[in-house]
Amino acid sequence: MQNAIDAISEQLIGETFEKCTFSSPRNKSGEIRSVVINAISNSLEITVELRLQKHNDIKTILKKDFLTKELPEYLQQFKQCLVKSEASEIQILLNKKMTSKIIKSVNKNEVNKKHNRDKNYLIPDGEPCPFLVAIDVMDKSGRVKSNHYKKFRQINRFLELVNDLYRDQELSEFHAVDFGCGKSYLTFALYHYFANIKKIKIKITGIDLKQEVIDHCNEIAEKLSFDQLHFAHGFIHDFKTDDPVDFVVTLHACDTATDDAILFSLRHKAEKMMFVPCCQHELNKQLKNDESSILLKHGIFRDRMTALVTDTMRAQLLEVCGYKVQSMEFISLEHTAKNILLRCSKIERDSKKTEELLQNYLTFKKQWNIEPYLEKELSSGKFI
Repeated sequence: MQNAIDAISEQLIGETFEKCTFSSPRNKSGEIRSVVINAISNSLEITVELRLQKHNDIKTILKKDFLTKELPEYLQQFKQCLVKSEASEIQILLNKKMTSKIIKSVNKNEVNKKHNRDKNYLIPDGEPCPFLVAIDVMDKSGRVKSNHYKKFRQINRFLELVNDLYRDQELSEFHAVDFGCGKSYLTFALYHYFANIKKIKIKITGIDLKQEVIDHCNEIAEKLSFDQLHFAHGFIHDFKTDDPVDFVVTLHACDTATDDAILFSLRHKAEKMMFVPCCQHELNKQLKNDESSILLKHGIFRDRMTALVTDTMRAQLLEVCGYKVQSMEFISLEHTAKNILLRCSKIERDSKKTEELLQNYLTFKKQWNIEPYLEKELSSGKFI
């Protein structure tokens, strides 16, 4: 048992200790069901929770050096103990003879942190970033919170994709619009990139349908002194601006809302765009292909094929309109199936190539028996 005491004591006095749980009581009819020991942030103290079988938990506070004296008693009462720290997890199993088996594993969050430190992120882990602190992704010391690592990686992935577009460009000022901005993690990231990394004069407008979210984002922007970052309530097709638009972002705008963002971008002659489409319902009922009928008869296959046909249609029409379109994975499929990003840059094309692209689109359209909203609007607006 001494090995178990030493292993637990070493963790308890460590700065990265988080939690220790004693479970599986030897006396199942006893009053105590488990004992949970939690670290108190920025303190040398811990809380001890005695979780009872029938009554409310009892909590006391003990100094760590006092607690080590109680360890033999806890280990005699319980068959298992799990100790968690930032770096590792230790599981201790004790048999009837009080012989211990100790199993140690590396904490996955620590692996993620090391990966993020090693990776050359535009926003590194370990260095305070005011907007990440404000949106609760980072603590004030610059450490990414363990439950926000996915969001942290998503933000950096987004900035990598933006940086690929603008890394070598010399800009004096810049205006971007983010449609369907939601909680605006990426909108704040975009402002940070241009204002603090590229160090140019930047103006960004975020648009969303939830007024409470818009109000909250405006409050954060004001606290951060992001003076040229504004959020507004409304639909994409209702948004008006007299300012030139350089860049349009739309992430997970539902169904034809992505098409409305594309139309806005074309009307305002935006040089670059980034779209992550979502919920492609419009073409689902239209989709018909005699040679692929067995694929389309299954609902889940039809949904996925609809998404691919919809995004292929958008990419081809954008190429007809004079853009280079790159399709790529935005984030891992383990987070969301809606992970295809279309990154678009305005280029010069001769009329012959444009006509070829248009004919390819018309063949594709006929193949799948579709009449997309985007094509109709582009035709009426004389974009194609």
